[in-house]
Amino acid sequence: MKIQSLLLTCAGLALTASTASADLLITEIVDGTLPGGQPKWVELTNTDASGSIDLTLYSFGNFNNGGTNLGGGAATVLTGSLNAGDSYIISYEADNGPGGSTFFSVYGSDPDLYMGGGFVNGDDVLALFLGAATGDGTNATTVDIYGDLGIDGTGTAWEYTDSYAYRCGDTANGGVFAATDWTIPGANTLENGCGGDDTCETGNLLAETTPGCHAGCGGGGCGGGTTGTPFCFCDGTGTTAPCGNAGGAGEGCANGSGVGGVLAASGSTSLSAGDLVLEGSQVIASQPGLFFQGDLQIAGGAGVVFGDGLRCAGTNVIRLEVVVSDGSGASSTTIDIGVKGGVSAGDSKEYQLWYRDPASSPCGATFNLTNGYSITWDA
Repeated sequence: MKIQSLLLTCAGLALTASTASADLLITEIVDGTLPGGQPKWVELTNTDASGSIDLTLYSFGNFNNGGTNLGGGAATVLTGSLNAGDSYIISYEADNGPGGSTFFSVYGSDPDLYMGGGFVNGDDVLALFLGAATGDGTNATTVDIYGDLGIDGTGTAWEYTDSYAYRCGDTANGGVFAATDWTIPGANTLENGCGGDDTCETGNLLAETTPGCHAGCGGGGCGGGTTGTPFCFCDGTGTTAPCGNAGGAGEGCANGSGVGGVLAASGSTSLSAGDLVLEGSQVIASQPGLFFQGDLQIAGGAGVVFGDGLRCAGTNVIRLEVVVSDGSGASSTTIDIGVKGGVSAGDSKEYQLWYRDPASSPCGATFNLTNGYSITWDA
């Protein structure tokens, strides 16, 4: 398979190799926000721990805008076989050659199957069948489905417009959908904090979506990637800079060095792993900065003026760690963020770096802040 496999910890029922199996299911869906609404894709995963699955026995299709007949009149028959623990990616896009598709440009690899065009939006039902489904799909067996058949998903609990959803658990639903089986952050999540900027939205895609790596409820990426989302930029997309000192795209307000501070993260959101690191960059060299945690995004994520920057994270603030930046203006935490912040699995917390900006500061306040960074924690 083109997509790297992931061995899941939850074993399925034993089966004979290269046969039909209820252990094949939909595990992630994405409705992207880049030009053309791309990338649009679906991840299927073989959650069995011991046997491969013959994908040619299956088909995958979509029901659009509340309709009950398959788009294009038929589902697409899959190709190849899928080893235990592997995932298979279907992209609703034309294959324009290496580097030519949006999927490739974002993730650096091709999916396993190009469907040929963006035939779905975030209000459409997606279905996996055993057999080559046609018409209303009743000539085949529905193995798994996302969304309520016959209902337009706009405004429903399962809408994924400009957003994504992760499967919780490893059991196919047999055609009876339940939103509680999924983590669904809601419409427009992949646009958060970006104001239409494609580079920022690509960053959201890389942070929040994990093709080929069924990560279970809450996402998290292969081997525990970071699922954080940057927000609250001082680049004209949110609250106006204090004294005309707007930063660049995706940055905090400009400091004495002429650029805005940036907060990002590496490691995983797993509390048990305890390996998440908050990372500041483009702050003032050799100056102290406070990494802190809050419960909410101030002003709905736009922030409010504070010193030379914007205060983005607030409510029940916890001081995490003071770190002096290096000669390049970079700093990072060294503590267990989850423990210090008193975090529980499922909590969403907001983070920011508040740093010293001495006499050269644009507005004269001698301190500034990076953008905000939002993290949802896993067990």
